[in-house]
Amino acid sequence: MTRVNTIRIPGLATGMDTDTVVKQMLVGEQNKIDKVKQKEQIVKWQQEIYRDVMKDLKNINDKYFSVTSKDSIVSSKAWNTLSVQSSNSSVMSATSRAGADNIHYNFEVNKIAEPAKIVSSKDNLDKSSKLADLGAKIGESFKISVGKDDKGNTLYSNPIKIESSDTIESLVDKINSNGNGKIKASYSTMTGNFSIESLDTGSNSNIEIISEDGSQSNSLAFLGLKTKKYKTNADGSFVLDSKNEPGFDMVDFSGIASGSNSYIKVSGDDGFSKVINEQKNNFSIDGIDYSIYNKGTSEITSKKDTTKALDNMKGFVQDYNKIMDKMYSLITEKSKKDYQPLTEEQKKDMSEEEVKKWEANAKKGILRNDSEMRRFINDMQNAIFGDNIKVLSEMGVTSPQDYNKKGQISLNEDKFTKSLEYNSDKVYKLFTKDKSSIMGKMNDILNKNIGGSSSIFARKAGLERTSSVVKNFYSEQIKRQEDMIKNLQRKMDTKENALYKKFADLEASMNKLNSQMSYFMQA
Repeated sequence: MTRVNTIRIPGLATGMDTDTVVKQMLVGEQNKIDKVKQKEQIVKWQQEIYRDVMKDLKNINDKYFSVTSKDSIVSSKAWNTLSVQSSNSSVMSATSRAGADNIHYNFEVNKIAEPAKIVSSKDNLDKSSKLADLGAKIGESFKISVGKDDKGNTLYSNPIKIESSDTIESLVDKINSNGNGKIKASYSTMTGNFSIESLDTGSNSNIEIISEDGSQSNSLAFLGLKTKKYKTNADGSFVLDSKNEPGFDMVDFSGIASGSNSYIKVSGDDGFSKVINEQKNNFSIDGIDYSIYNKGTSEITSKKDTTKALDNMKGFVQDYNKIMDKMYSLITEKSKKDYQPLTEEQKKDMSEEEVKKWEANAKKGILRNDSEMRRFINDMQNAIFGDNIKVLSEMGVTSPQDYNKKGQISLNEDKFTKSLEYNSDKVYKLFTKDKSSIMGKMNDILNKNIGGSSSIFARKAGLERTSSVVKNFYSEQIKRQEDMIKNLQRKMDTKENALYKKFADLEASMNKLNSQMSYFMQA
């Protein structure tokens, strides 16, 4: 009980235990406070349980529904059922996506895709060489193309001005700092060459040097710039040299330099053969992602391997069922009416272990029939099964027969493995391909309920590291209970002080009476 500063006289004259009497007279008021505190404690427990559930759901979301997670179940690689090998990983490598078929190809890389590039041909260049001494026009400005925008318009660097103090090294720095990260200038001490190249590769990549007015610029002509030009036939195909490789010449840079595509020969076991000309050294064909590194030969083969896809699914089902079981238990378990939150007085008479056991029973059933949790479970169940019951059953994915396992998933590993082996593309499309897939719908439900401060569960219990952590349904209830407790406490304190004043007056009267009696007895 809260005490205020006042003089309290023990019952010396009356012989009464004033504190005990006052406490007994305030039992009704204390009971009102204890009942509100018990309600407050129940709300606090409800909030704690809700936040614990939200934490579990967020862990599932981060682990399985993030494409960057190693356990992601929403990326196509998670449903990959092919293991792809390269006989020469220094030349190329390959990985498969969901739904890809077995492959066996022989690759001969005669040429990789190259960026647009211009190189100096002037002798005796050094990084400290002054541009003025090399013949540069001091004060001249130029711009370099850095690619195209979404509409196909050419983009250029910021203007680059040649100054009297400039050297090869400072020219490199100026170009790189003004090129928006789309071009790269460099100087090689080994070769003594200055060069500029685009970051993009292929025939669509270009380097163009213009004046500020848009006309062709010869600002860097003093370096004797040259570029590689591949020989092509009338149809645009490469002219092959004596080594059966695309031939080229180093020609003078005439204002625009272009990159070039790859030249890769591919053959298969059935006599199939073709030439691949790709803009980039990373490309995809028939669900296989290829990466080209160098010229050379490599044999690319594959074999069926459902282990990782099956393990991913098993892990997800296990974690998902665990949280569904937890939530369903919370909304169906019956409360124990005989176990209410303990008052401070009650705790004083109990051991720490007894308090712990009591509170565990008191927490049971406090979220029984919670509408938000029940709706979440139903939404998840509909997202998984909905109209997919028959096709999922064929794949070995069913809803448990036990009604106590509502919302959970039952996985027949043998059936699911066969589906992955013989129809992995169908499995991938059903589960993960887009937002209308099973995982897409589940992800939407998770975002709707725990995706931010305005999500359903956040508005009810508060989501950590968002504004809802202090502004939510439960926190507002707790605040109301706290205000009620303060109000009741003030009323009890007022009554307590009034009672002590009455007993103090009674003590004073009894002392006066005793004094009078003593006087008469002595007379």
